[in-house]
Amino acid sequence: MKRSSFISAIALISVTALGLLSTGCSTMPGSDSNVDAVLTASGLDAQLTRLQQPFPVGKTKGPTLLIPDEWLAVVNTTVAETLKPEAIRQDLRTVLLRDLSARELTSVQHFFESDAGKHVVALESGEQAVLSANRLTDSALEEIVHTTGTGKAVGLLAERALNEAVDIAIKHQCFGLDKVPFAGLLGGVMKKTQLGMLRDGVNASMYGRYASLSEKDADAYLAFAKTAAGSKFFNARTSVLTRYAGLAGDSLSGKLTDAVSAMCNSK
Repeated sequence: MKRSSFISAIALISVTALGLLSTGCSTMPGSDSNVDAVLTASGLDAQLTRLQQPFPVGKTKGPTLLIPDEWLAVVNTTVAETLKPEAIRQDLRTVLLRDLSARELTSVQHFFESDAGKHVVALESGEQAVLSANRLTDSALEEIVHTTGTGKAVGLLAERALNEAVDIAIKHQCFGLDKVPFAGLLGGVMKKTQLGMLRDGVNASMYGRYASLSEKDADAYLAFAKTAAGSKFFNARTSVLTRYAGLAGDSLSGKLTDAVSAMCNSK
């Protein structure tokens, strides 16, 4: 074999080996420590806290205006008792280990440990106050919320809880609708109106959370969310949180019936 051919063969083998090594590294499964680092950096606990408290108590206006604060406190308590944070955390850990490679998990961790990522987590967790003046346009805020799935699970659970609470309250005559002509129709209109206002309120809350991001941080967040690693992470987080929100909604009825009806009858 000529020397040039031999060198070419060695070079080809080397390139092939490096390619295989690179492919192997990019698909290598992550470890529990990789996932735990991601869950810590991304502020999962703040996500779970919001999920457990879908309604702010002490409102002055909005979709829950006709429902007394003590009812909202009961709904929040019932939701918190129904959700199991450790089960959610373990389920999300399992999905992340299944769907993301070690390299992708590291990429997610690095973003949330960056300045832009820390700013996002601080706003999401409430550790940093939102500025009164918006820096981002509504279209930019909508893109962030849509791309990352932020608030989807909280919105779903809030709708289910409000729907159940209003139905139970009407059934137990908490609004005195039994004395009003076409009470059923009125109750349906009231519930539809409040659910619509709730959706608007959830959207406004989500937009407000990110409104004080700088354009640079918002661009970095969106760029990360559109990477393969970011997309997989947000899909996993949204699917797990939404599934548990649905399960919690399914089990709310019985507990809320007892709590809300008792409160209605005591008045």
